[in-house]
Amino acid sequence: MEAKFYPDQNREDVLKLLSRCADVLALPHTTRLILDVTSGKSSSSSALASLIGSDPALSAGIIAAISSPYFGFAKKVSSVSHAVTVMGFQEVQHLVLSISVIRLFDQKGSDLTEKLWRHSFAVGVGSRMLAAHLKLKVESKYFVAGLLHDIGKIFLAQYLPDKFKEMHAILERSDNKTTYHALEEGFFGISHAEIGRKLLEFWCFPDDIKDAVAWHHEPSRALSCQALASCVSITDLICAIKGISPLGDRHFLTIDKNVLPLLSKLKKDFDTEDLFYLTRQLDLEIGRLSGFVSIYR
Repeated sequence: MEAKFYPDQNREDVLKLLSRCADVLALPHTTRLILDVTSGKSSSSSALASLIGSDPALSAGIIAAISSPYFGFAKKVSSVSHAVTVMGFQEVQHLVLSISVIRLFDQKGSDLTEKLWRHSFAVGVGSRMLAAHLKLKVESKYFVAGLLHDIGKIFLAQYLPDKFKEMHAILERSDNKTTYHALEEGFFGISHAEIGRKLLEFWCFPDDIKDAVAWHHEPSRALSCQALASCVSITDLICAIKGISPLGDRHFLTIDKNVLPLLSKLKKDFDTEDLFYLTRQLDLEIGRLSGFVSIYR
């Protein structure tokens, strides 16, 4: 039996659900205070370290992050104050925000949920790897944008599980010829990318990360940082090709050709050979950064 689509009504239902979930998905008080400090021009490192230190789990996460190959510091960092000094306010803000957001969602449960998270972590690692390959300044925003690019899907899977499973069942049928994105619009009247942007706006993420999440399928439309959105978009495609994907969508999206001039400018003669290289390297990079990724588990 074919599913009946009422996209306009469904969109309204999803927007109402987002509004009702505001309290449940609110960032912890400590995280909001940390955001205020990291956004202030006259804030001190000691004030930031003190706030992070008031949350034992967050403190452990920050120290584990700075001690991992992700940052690559040779000397051991054993205190939050040292970590804040070494990392800087912006890196701390990105990590605290992303760790706090991940805590708001279930990572265990159905096989589909776990595949969604596996894909998200892989795109986070791969986006950072691609940024390095393009000789961009490697910052946490690449990992964070990749990690959260499908947070809209994760929201749908957690808060509208029956409908999400119904859509997934259609996608998995051998006779299905409709892409995931078309089914999503039909079932919910809104894309996971738009949901993701609304969530990141609610959590006060920086504009470049919000744009990367909103336009990870059309990075040329990103206004803040097309390079960031492009890294997420290309890595998303690489993960799908490698089978690190939660959904059996047989209709892969193509690279947004409008960003190819930017990629060629960042790395001369960027072409399919670069994609083949990155595809081969991704598993190694996931293994290398497994310790860093574990702080989110």
